Amino acid sequence: MSPTDTLKQIASAAPEAVLEAPTGSFPELQQQLEAQGYFVTLVDRAPVFDKTTLLHALYQSCEMPGYFGFNYDALLDSLSDFSWKTAKGYVLVFKNFGLLERRSPQDAALLLEIVKEARTERDTPLWLVLLR
Repeated sequence: MSPTDTLKQIASAAPEAVLEAPTGSFPELQQQLEAQGYFVTLVDRAPVFDKTTLLHALYQSCEMPGYFGFNYDALLDSLSDFSWKTAKGYVLVFKNFGLLERRSPQDAALLLEIVKEARTERDTPLWLVLLR
């Protein structure tokens, strides 16, 4: 999938919560989506390999409020309601999701489920983009 394909999917409000884009395409995705009013962030600025590093990375990259509870229920609530961050939609980008999948497959799977639930069941304009 090309960066253009990913951009088209997001712009058309693709129902899929998890998308893929080529490695190295983050700057282009960020520039074009932010110009359209989306909040775009790189989640794994530092290595993410377990629940603790995942929740801290999401807290920091999404600029979550101080009352964030650092558990998966709090993550679902936060990803379902970005009231502290007004945008047309929210795009969370992982450059090395494979590290989390290898080191903590249960946390990787749970994150995907949480994003899908926030996107589909709670109708949040949210996408997780995995650079591969």
